[in-house]
Amino acid sequence: MSLDRLLHYVSLDGAGGVEQQFVEFVRAARGMSHARHAVVACGQRIHPLIEQRLDQQAPVVFEKYAGGFKLPKWPRQIRLHRQRHIVARTRPDAVVIWNRLRDSLDTLAAAGAKRCIYWERGASWFAGDSAAKRDFLAGVPAIICNSHAAKRMLELRWGYAGQIRVIHNALRPSLLPATPPKPRQLRDSHTLTLGVVARLESIKGVAVALHALAQLGEQGWNVKLHIAGDGPERLRLQSLAQELDIADRVVFEGLVADMPAFYSRIDLLVHPALREPFGQIAVEAGAYGVPVVATAVDGLVEVVEHGRTGLCIEPTLSVAEYAALGADEAGLPPFVYDPSKDTIDAPRALDPQMLCQTIMDICNDEPGYARMSEAGLQAATQRFAFDEHVRKALAAIESFVQTGLLAPASSS
Repeated sequence: MSLDRLLHYVSLDGAGGVEQQFVEFVRAARGMSHARHAVVACGQRIHPLIEQRLDQQAPVVFEKYAGGFKLPKWPRQIRLHRQRHIVARTRPDAVVIWNRLRDSLDTLAAAGAKRCIYWERGASWFAGDSAAKRDFLAGVPAIICNSHAAKRMLELRWGYAGQIRVIHNALRPSLLPATPPKPRQLRDSHTLTLGVVARLESIKGVAVALHALAQLGEQGWNVKLHIAGDGPERLRLQSLAQELDIADRVVFEGLVADMPAFYSRIDLLVHPALREPFGQIAVEAGAYGVPVVATAVDGLVEVVEHGRTGLCIEPTLSVAEYAALGADEAGLPPFVYDPSKDTIDAPRALDPQMLCQTIMDICNDEPGYARMSEAGLQAATQRFAFDEHVRKALAAIESFVQTGLLAPASSS
């Protein structure tokens, strides 16, 4: 690698997937090349969990703060001068803007568009159209996407016509099991423990999982559901479990620190999300040998290999029908990507009856379940190997610096 300096623009206020991925990307990248990394934090603070994991060799400055004071938004030249000062001091070969469509025009102006790369990780799904977002996309010459779905969302919704390289996300090393698991065998196909791992918000479709659980009980199956995660929908979902008379079979575990133990407790991961730009949780489940049933939407079909590591189900319910199940319509995105039609459309939800039937289909085929478990283990360490993901990204960035192209060309 001949890269010398990389400057990253990234929000570190939270401790979610993008922030965690960034921390481990920088650490792995520093082990693969001599390139020096510097970080511009775009928010108001650095989350304590991220701060303690940041590579100390990657200095951090704040985009909107100087000398402990927040810089005013107007006149624009004040913040622009701050960014030009940062760029002049770090002298980067390339500037990587992480998942930040909004408020990045000044970065293009300060660094010069020719050395800027945008790394799309789901922001193109967010609600809100603005001239600033479109001007940024008109100016940035190259984009790395974490899924083919992200590529098509940028092209179909935002009309992006520049070059795009798809580099699939990968499983962070910190999420890998300490000891490689063996493929799973079902202990009893009609006695199951299902798992949901998600922030408890409407977009994750957890209400659908609760209805499917109720229907499985009506079919005579002894099934429990463990839910790892918390969020604004928790009380609503707990009330729904009571209404469906399944509260004694649902365990709301909240934020789970020991995810290996969680995966050891479940037989199948259910992920009925209405939107999922990539679907990292499906890779994580596969790393523990847990097959996945997921919605056939956005990037999930690129992660869950239908019939091999799990099954994907076409969503058929309208937002109104989803709300009738007890879900909240608020906070849903205006568009999702439909991979079967290669179009963007309004979000749709899974039919609980279809989810129930698909769960029964997987678990009635015990040899097939074991094959899915083994295939998920292989995918996590081969298709979604983190070091290979980092090498591809660094190679694409280096090629861009040298030639202006994100080579080698993606087949996606």
